[in-house]
Amino acid sequence: DRSWRHDMPSCNIVFLSARPHVYKDVTEERSFQFLEGLVNAGRMHSFPTLLPGKLRAGLWTMLTIPFLRQHAWRRVGDLKYLTYLQYREMYSEYD
Repeated sequence: DRSWRHDMPSCNIVFLSARPHVYKDVTEERSFQFLEGLVNAGRMHSFPTLLPGKLRAGLWTMLTIPFLRQHAWRRVGDLKYLTYLQYREMYSEYD
C-alpha cells in the first residue's frame, strides 16, 4: 500500500478464519491476541479485519473428518470463499 501513512488509520489487511464467531468472541480471542502482538511488535502496520467462519460448518467438519478425511474441509473452504466475495462486494470501490 503505497498511500499508507503511519499517522492515518488504515486497515487494508483481511484474514479469513475458520473459527466461528460465538458468544463473547471466545473462539476469535486467540487470533486477536496473535494479531495484536504482530501490530505491537511493528511487524504489521495496522490491525487487520478478521472474517470469521461459521459454527455449523466447523461442527460438520469435526463430525465427518474420520470418514471424509481432507474432503470434510470442503464446506469450510467454500464458506471462506463466499465470505470473501461478500466482503469484496461491500468494498467494491477498492481493488
